[in-house]
Amino acid sequence: MMYNMSMQNVNLNDFFETLASTSGRNDKIAMLKLNRENRELREVIRLALDPFTQFYIRKIPHYTTSTNPTMDLGLAMGGLYDLSARLVTGNAAIDHLRNILESTEPYVAKVIERIISKDLKCGVQASTANKVWMGLVPEYPCMLCSKFTEKGVAKMEFPAIVQLKMDGMRFNAIVKDGNVTFRSRSGKEIDIRGNLQEEFLQMAGFMDCVFDGELLVKNEKGILDRQTGNGILNKAVKGTISDEEAAMVHATVWDMISNVTFQDGYDPTPYTTRFGRLVNMDLPKRVHLVESKVVEDMDVVYKMLEDYLAKGEEGLILKSLNGAWENKRATHQIKFKGELDCDLKIVDVEEGTGKYNGQLGAIVCESSDGKIKVNVGSGFNEEQRANLKKEDLVGKIVAVKYNARIQNKSGDESLFLPIFLEVREDKTNADLAKDIK
Repeated sequence: MMYNMSMQNVNLNDFFETLASTSGRNDKIAMLKLNRENRELREVIRLALDPFTQFYIRKIPHYTTSTNPTMDLGLAMGGLYDLSARLVTGNAAIDHLRNILESTEPYVAKVIERIISKDLKCGVQASTANKVWMGLVPEYPCMLCSKFTEKGVAKMEFPAIVQLKMDGMRFNAIVKDGNVTFRSRSGKEIDIRGNLQEEFLQMAGFMDCVFDGELLVKNEKGILDRQTGNGILNKAVKGTISDEEAAMVHATVWDMISNVTFQDGYDPTPYTTRFGRLVNMDLPKRVHLVESKVVEDMDVVYKMLEDYLAKGEEGLILKSLNGAWENKRATHQIKFKGELDCDLKIVDVEEGTGKYNGQLGAIVCESSDGKIKVNVGSGFNEEQRANLKKEDLVGKIVAVKYNARIQNKSGDESLFLPIFLEVREDKTNADLAKDIK
């Protein structure tokens, strides 16, 4: 079987290509376990997937394949340290990377490209790698809200704070040593060039800190709709956003913690204190404070939810004033929404019939644990049906809107009336079944 392939017979790039063509996660894990003693394989995977190791180059420079290589893979990976440590930056960093690529065999250069892009392009993510090498890839910290339940609401202490639920892309602005990097909720770098970095430096002052919030895209008429705006933000994740598009990106913030507590995954400072730091700041032009109100009881919360939904907003977040920042789904922050949605992994693509013969018909999706399976055939526009291909979609995370969680005719867990919303370039893991209402 394909997973019996040993690294003794192939180069690393061919190995990743074989992994890419192996559809089952268990088969991928079996292939990796067969080669778990290969130190170069382990290091390539760590460098590519570790969210705290960045190389600050989003686009592979043009280079000429070497006919007389002077670097093996080990030396080439060692040369990447100058990029991650920012010993070389700007054009000097691009020249440094080009020199590495031009000093190696072609297959080694392709492996370096995978590392620089922070994407192994074979369906292997951090959770898969950690099944083979425990603790190899650190988890990127992210505090999530709990979904609404009557039991959860009953435990909420009042007064509490209500905040408008934003409908953009979750992000962190990480300020460290006078530099700012933007990351998605899964740790992917977001390329937002221009003065937004300077604005967060101004806000941080002399602190090394992390801002938590949501990115939105605005033009002269206001905030763009989710599909258009997040389409532009997905370009920022891929590193293909234009200067004009980057200038339209705005940030809404709702939290601020130190770099140390962020990496630790826990900050005990009460939320009212953390949020107060932002309230007392003179925010720059493209950074905004989330709309908020302190409330005394649930009657006010439900009335605010009605008003928000009537205005076309997505919902609201109810937060305890005393809640800590923690790297988990916090019970002291509860999400209220008018519609249900979740993030699933695309495991297959079905071709269309009739009008859509030869085009995209439906995507076959699963929760990260495989307990919920659903075919999603609605929500695609004509351009997406014509241009999205199986090889572009399988392994990606997709946002799906639905009406209810159900059992299908076969007795399997599924979703009722699923509708495609968008590909989530900012995410690498689907939701677990237990988190899908």
